[in-house]
Amino acid sequence: MALKKTDEAVAWYDKAQHYFVHAKNYLWKGYAALNMGILFSRRYDFENGFLYLNQSVQDFEKAGDIDMVVSAYVSISNAFHDAKNYAKGIEYARAALKTAATHPAVKDYYRWDAFNVLAINYDDNKEYEKAIHTHLQALPYAGNRVHSTYNNLGNTYKKSGRTDSAIHYLSRSLESLRENPPGWGLDYHKATVYGNFTDVYRIQKKYLPANSFLDSALYYAQKSESPEKLLDAYEYAYLLKKDMQQYKPALAFLEKYMALKDSLLNEEKTTAMLNLQEKYQAGKKQAIIEQQKQEIAKREQWLWVGGIGLLAGCIATCFIFALNKSRQEQKLQREIFNRQAAETKALFDGEQNERIRIARDLHDGVGQMLSLVKMSLSTLETGDVAVQKAMALTDKTIDEVRYVSHNLLPQELNFGILRALENLAEKVNASGTTKMNIDIPGQIQTLQFEMQNELSIYRIVQEVVNNMLKHAGASEINLSVKYKDNQVLIAVNDNGRGIDLKDIDNSKGMGWKNINARVHMLDGKINVKSEQLSGTQIEITLPSNGAN
Repeated sequence: MALKKTDEAVAWYDKAQHYFVHAKNYLWKGYAALNMGILFSRRYDFENGFLYLNQSVQDFEKAGDIDMVVSAYVSISNAFHDAKNYAKGIEYARAALKTAATHPAVKDYYRWDAFNVLAINYDDNKEYEKAIHTHLQALPYAGNRVHSTYNNLGNTYKKSGRTDSAIHYLSRSLESLRENPPGWGLDYHKATVYGNFTDVYRIQKKYLPANSFLDSALYYAQKSESPEKLLDAYEYAYLLKKDMQQYKPALAFLEKYMALKDSLLNEEKTTAMLNLQEKYQAGKKQAIIEQQKQEIAKREQWLWVGGIGLLAGCIATCFIFALNKSRQEQKLQREIFNRQAAETKALFDGEQNERIRIARDLHDGVGQMLSLVKMSLSTLETGDVAVQKAMALTDKTIDEVRYVSHNLLPQELNFGILRALENLAEKVNASGTTKMNIDIPGQIQTLQFEMQNELSIYRIVQEVVNNMLKHAGASEINLSVKYKDNQVLIAVNDNGRGIDLKDIDNSKGMGWKNINARVHMLDGKINVKSEQLSGTQIEITLPSNGAN
């Protein structure tokens, strides 16, 4: 039924666009595109969602309505947040704030929206201090939505471990809802605040008030008819009951949570569309190419007509035309190459994000459920042979899930790329056959990257070190990481037998191909120096790519 209604909406949108284009009413054309973009994005159809949302930005710019330009940027940021691409969500929230800053007449409502979505992206990206600072910046513009900002502040303080501050702001949010209830969604907002209260008191191990707030959270989540709020309430209930060692209700709430989550998320759409904004940009380039082709065709027609009867002039003109056409074709080829490179990069980033998401889902979802199954089995008669077999099978399954999750996303990366590299060196040294030294100066110990880039850097170094361990016969490996001129310099060398550089170029194995592909995707460079019996030195230069 929902798909049918969406199809009907698209049909009405197309009809409306026909009239708006002829009437040159870009404002209403923008409204229609914005609503369609929000509709598709909320259904996790980001491919169509971004298409309409970007169209709305262009329409509002043509109409000169800066308030709505800001609103459209906010909607794009929200869509990227829902797709869990927080870096892009932050980028478009900042674009909204930058637009508002250059136009003082922008209403407070839209400024609050921009600050709010920026803070939410920071929060879910675990940049808690930035999120708190941004929420406080939003307060002067909140108006009758101050309850929402107080709740968001409480939620961020909760995640950062400052539970007393969290309770302070959650109490102010609840007080604001009672004194000045919003014009819509009161049940939705109450479900949000009561859910956060439940989780804060659970963290403080104050289970009596936690249970009381949980009852309210479940009640208002049901009453609000919001699947997202019900999903949150089930998760809070599962965590609380598990901490209280009430495993039977914990398992029941976890089953409800997983069932509802599966019904809400179509994973194929969510993960495949993370890079659609890059495809949109590539689409704009394709439109330019098509326009250039049309211009070339028009020039050919005019030159053909104008050349009749003027042979000498025609020859000269044709010569100039051929030269221009050659240049245009070269330009088209460059555009096509750049577009393909952008699409390849977007596909690679999407794959990295998908590996990270799957690893976390295995660890946080399947891993937790298996742990709960094991706890439930432990309450049964341990002498029973069937129970013992089930316990052994569960342990083996947990180990397998942990192994797969670790291969997709090494747990060492939870503490940053530099700590992960130090851990890699510790593993090599533990073997007792090869000594690995690591040099990371103190001034860059806090260097951080986006998660997908950290995963790529770790895999590059890991592959290089593995090659040295397998083929070089080295007794010592040295790794150094430096940060200079906004670039990361990674050097790995050994004292092994060395390699023939021609063997690298002609290599049929996946090792060197994977290293080169990952470096290329990070817009980096790799340089290999080696001599027989003198060891190998590999230097990798990477742009900072968001390091801070």
